[in-house]
Amino acid sequence: MKTVILHILCEGSSEERFVKTVLAPYLSQYGIYPKSVLLTTSRSKGAHGGMTCYAKAHNDLALLIKQYRSGDNEVHLFTTMFDYYALPDDFPGFAEASGIRGIRERIACLEDAFLNDIGNRFFIPYIQLHEFESLLFSDIEKLAVEYPLAAGEIEKLKRSTDKYGDPEMINNSPETAPSKRIIKALGNKYNYNKVKSGAAVTAAIGMDAILSRCLHFREWVERIIQLAESLRA
Repeated sequence: MKTVILHILCEGSSEERFVKTVLAPYLSQYGIYPKSVLLTTSRSKGAHGGMTCYAKAHNDLALLIKQYRSGDNEVHLFTTMFDYYALPDDFPGFAEASGIRGIRERIACLEDAFLNDIGNRFFIPYIQLHEFESLLFSDIEKLAVEYPLAAGEIEKLKRSTDKYGDPEMINNSPETAPSKRIIKALGNKYNYNKVKSGAAVTAAIGMDAILSRCLHFREWVERIIQLAESLRA
């Protein structure tokens, strides 16, 4: 049976650590072995993390796809973990998607355009609704594991966001995006450590809970598993 290696181009260090500590152990149960790759910001300076323009993401993916070819013993798949929050306006399908009212339909438009631009059958585009921290709202009370002195504020944060039902619906405003809500809740008691806490809290929540509450994230994981199974045969 062929080994399936999944190359995940991550927008930032939070996503990269999540892939290594939470997503990889889950997918390994299905014989899929993720490798996280941090998005290049500046090749000349050796800087990574953060998407300033689409061209850099396109170039990183093109290099990965060129470098890793599927063969008799291995299948190489490629995907992304990019936030919809602050997505650059030169992203494929951005203008068309901006005119779509429903957020899920807007993301589908962007991902379809992204897939068409990359043009590779081993590629699964993924844009996180609305940003990585949405996943923490699958059970935001687990944030108190990292920040116990803010337990009361975290409980208030939970109550204020329960109205959304779906964590992926917590919105895109610079004041009310998921990470901004967390920072505000912690106030002057803590400085929010995005990278460390993102991995620790999602690990405490567990993949089963995240998958049960985050529809778009679950669809992405299911597509990865299905494509791997179809190509491994």
